[in-house]
Amino acid sequence: MPKKTLQKIKAAKRDKVLSEAAKLFAQKGFHQADMAQLAARAGVAKGSLYNYFDSKEELYLYVCRHGLELSRQAVYGGLDPAWDVYRQIEHIFRQGAAFVRAHPEYLMLYLNVSSAGLEGFAEKISLQVEKHTADFLKKLLKEGMASGTVRADLEVTQAAFWINSIYIVFMASLVSRHFQIRLREYLEIKGRLTKKTLDMHLSRTIELIHSVLRPGP
Repeated sequence: MPKKTLQKIKAAKRDKVLSEAAKLFAQKGFHQADMAQLAARAGVAKGSLYNYFDSKEELYLYVCRHGLELSRQAVYGGLDPAWDVYRQIEHIFRQGAAFVRAHPEYLMLYLNVSSAGLEGFAEKISLQVEKHTADFLKKLLKEGMASGTVRADLEVTQAAFWINSIYIVFMASLVSRHFQIRLREYLEIKGRLTKKTLDMHLSRTIELIHSVLRPGP
């Protein structure tokens, strides 16, 4: 947890520090990010950062968790539990894409935690990140099966893992050059990766998930 002094500064200043920290960690990775550079970008003295956080490690963990909370608010905040499984899945994918486009740094932080040398951070935050989504998807799929809107022979745990894996890879394709090259190759995309093109493939991805989940004739 940050020090109490973080909550005592003005909200705009606090948001600036956290936003610039997220962008710097996303661009340079944890080990290459420099606290002095962060202070300059955030418009504060380097010593001030240590008035808010005991260490760079503590700041990194807090920024990751802050990004997770922002992402959940964006993706799940407007979700109506009364919607069927198909509308909920579509909402998650479309809202997730909108959030990643607006805040690519948080998706890059998520991807960076899988890097070599960051296993200690993975131990502290990965379960917190994954458990919420895993539990949500498994519950959603089970409810769909119980209502007859999802195929009865579905292996729930595998389906939840598959859906979330597709989600992660597609969202990464919005911000990561590596994943964009991969997307082009597999989907045989020519020309620029425009928003229109990506939205078309997002719709096709959602439709494919829906078709796999639907009961047969």
